[in-house]
Amino acid sequence: MTICRFLVQPPLDALVAHPRLLLLVTITVAALTHHLHPGLSLLVIGAIQLDDVNTITTKDIMPGVADNFFRSGPVTAYMRGRFTRKWVGPQIQENYLFKPMKGGAYKKGAQFDITKRQVASGLLFTPRYYDVNVTEFLEDLEVEQTGPHAMFSRIKLDMSTAALSMSALLEIAFFHHGQSLAGDDRSAELNGAEEALTDGTSATMFGNLFPSYGGQTRVDVAPALNSPTGLVAASAGPSLMFRVLEHSFMSTVIGTERPKLGVTSNRGMGFIAENFSPQQKIDVMDPEINWPGFKFNTATIVASQYAPSQDGVNDPDLGNYLATAAQGEPLIWINPGPQGDDAYIRFYIAQSPKFAFGFTGFKGARDDNMVAGQILFAGNYTFRSPRLSRWLYGFTK
Repeated sequence: MTICRFLVQPPLDALVAHPRLLLLVTITVAALTHHLHPGLSLLVIGAIQLDDVNTITTKDIMPGVADNFFRSGPVTAYMRGRFTRKWVGPQIQENYLFKPMKGGAYKKGAQFDITKRQVASGLLFTPRYYDVNVTEFLEDLEVEQTGPHAMFSRIKLDMSTAALSMSALLEIAFFHHGQSLAGDDRSAELNGAEEALTDGTSATMFGNLFPSYGGQTRVDVAPALNSPTGLVAASAGPSLMFRVLEHSFMSTVIGTERPKLGVTSNRGMGFIAENFSPQQKIDVMDPEINWPGFKFNTATIVASQYAPSQDGVNDPDLGNYLATAAQGEPLIWINPGPQGDDAYIRFYIAQSPKFAFGFTGFKGARDDNMVAGQILFAGNYTFRSPRLSRWLYGFTK
């Protein structure tokens, strides 16, 4: 028995050290066994079906996991870097001016009009809540996916994926609304750019009308909450050419206030490149988020792959960022304002660390060893000065 073990053990050790060779030997044995007795091969090697645990721990796995699912977008990163104001209470209030004080020329001896005039009002928003769930088995975390065979941490992988999922959810939501419309109730979602950057009477890229914003009827304070139009209408397509960019950009300029960011899709970036001559297109990196784009006046035009596009997807898990051929590609001029409390577009995040992209911790709520925890977000977008930003769409070439 000792001699037999001495002769057999070294070859077995060599096979274990070379998984591919072991697989080849296994297949050969199975084939020979099946030839001798068809029913015996299943008993020799069993039914091979790699589950989640075996996929990670029983192969020669290189460190790291390739991301073949997520796309990327700059808006959430840009806004989070500029303004992450906390608030206290059940609502977020944004104040704004919508009328001047009474005044004008007068003649000596004339009586002054001392009528009290309301010149300011406020927008009210409620926080919106998002979660991304992470579920694990204690057996995986404590026993089967530990040690030298676990080439990467399961927790690290799942938490990184959860963070990417949350980022994608918020980026997609930025381009939509957060109101309850007929057949389109998004009242649980962020109050995004679609409802903010319009005038209340013109249809948006998705055919919606938003006569109110932040609980305020637009016509009552017009034009304070209206996004500008100018020479180029919102449905400015089909050609994304220099004339459209220049006039739409200038329609948002008031004094020294100018857009700092232009956002379109990958296809939209391609249209601009086609319509511009090489000397008009200056490639740059946005200095705030180190994002590639090109310079146009004072703005950097960048691509978000979660902007609604004909190349997008109506994803049942993340949201809809697909545009029809009639809707075309978007171009959004954004003036976020100065950094900090004076920002014009504010990305509010809860003061609670747990709801500021925090993790609840794993909780067991079953009669087994499955545990689950959630990454949480509470907050909202507010556009205090819609007249300094605008949304164009319909670009197909």
